[in-house]
Amino acid sequence: MLYTMKAVLLALVLMTISACSAEMGMNPNSGTDVKNSEQKQEETPASQQTASTTTSASPYADSIVKDERSGIVPASLEIPAIDLKAEVEAVGLKENGEMAVTKSFEKTGWYENGYKPGEPGSAVIGGHIDSRNGPAIFYNLNKLSKGDELTVTSKDGESRTFVVTGKKEYPWDDAPLKSIFGYSHSSTLNLITCTGNFDRSSRNYSKRLVVYTELKS
Repeated sequence: MLYTMKAVLLALVLMTISACSAEMGMNPNSGTDVKNSEQKQEETPASQQTASTTTSASPYADSIVKDERSGIVPASLEIPAIDLKAEVEAVGLKENGEMAVTKSFEKTGWYENGYKPGEPGSAVIGGHIDSRNGPAIFYNLNKLSKGDELTVTSKDGESRTFVVTGKKEYPWDDAPLKSIFGYSHSSTLNLITCTGNFDRSSRNYSKRLVVYTELKS
């Protein structure tokens, strides 16, 4: 009942962000011994020796912004606006390439092959909308509005809070998988469930609802 996600697509996305430079390291030729260094200084006029010591520190040295965002493995999800509290299980892919679902209709599933909530990238948590017995955990997901907040918490109590930025429905077989599951400079968490009409023959809903959220600064 959840979102179709091909492993090949995510692999391609990951390949594009893993091309980091391997040349950022210490120069092996910089280990000149101290004795040779002192000898060169003695042979250099004093006026030239002081040139390297007259440069002042940059006034911006202490104001450089570093990206210290880190993700967590979610164990629970809380959405006050719809009175939702649920456990979060790690899920992967089915044999057919679809994102797996939880067996319980009262739990949600975090796609563990993707991004962790809080780190740069699009983390994804999915949940059932209903069951044969009635509403399931994400039954009221469509009631969320821009500005609503949700919090995911790890087993050791570390949490990340996200703010709803929008929501959209897509045909179950035609949605922007890259923007939902792929890399993003922002730290986002996308919630997914079924919506639309239910086809009893295929036991599938016609659409998927995606609620987009972004890490609260």
